[in-house]
Amino acid sequence: MDDAAFTDEVIRLAGDEIRTCIQCGTCSSSCSTAHLMDNSIRRLIRLVLEGRRDEALSSDSIWLCTSCLLCTVRCPRGIRPKAVVSALRQIYEREGLRNRDEAFERIFMDQIRNKGRISEVLLSAAYALRNPDATVPIMEMGIELITKGKVSLDPGTVKGMDEVRRIFEGLEND
Repeated sequence: MDDAAFTDEVIRLAGDEIRTCIQCGTCSSSCSTAHLMDNSIRRLIRLVLEGRRDEALSSDSIWLCTSCLLCTVRCPRGIRPKAVVSALRQIYEREGLRNRDEAFERIFMDQIRNKGRISEVLLSAAYALRNPDATVPIMEMGIELITKGKVSLDPGTVKGMDEVRRIFEGLEND
């Protein structure tokens, strides 16, 4: 996919209004995870408009969006920045690209499979063991969450684990 075709594909998936972005940064300043992103939402839109496919698709930012839609609500041009993120994710997955955080996904899914939910503490610890570069950011976020009472050491197991197992069996059979 060449640069122009990439831009056209994202615009087809996310909406033509993206072309009217004035790069004001309201989306980025509204974003609750912007401080974690390597490219702000505003910059992702710029990368798309400039046809910088590889840079846009390799950005960790497309995986950090929480879909809160504040960027969309506050955009003075009526652009849907979240739709751009979704389009980038869709293209990424369609092209079979591999996320460097597959270890995180595997740990996450194993916890869901075994307990029906995740334990942020266990997930973070297991991930930090597999990815030492992530240890300091995980600890910083963990301290903030713990001090606010947002993290449980053992969230327990959900009711209906039989249904969770059936879901995973269905996924494995596909």
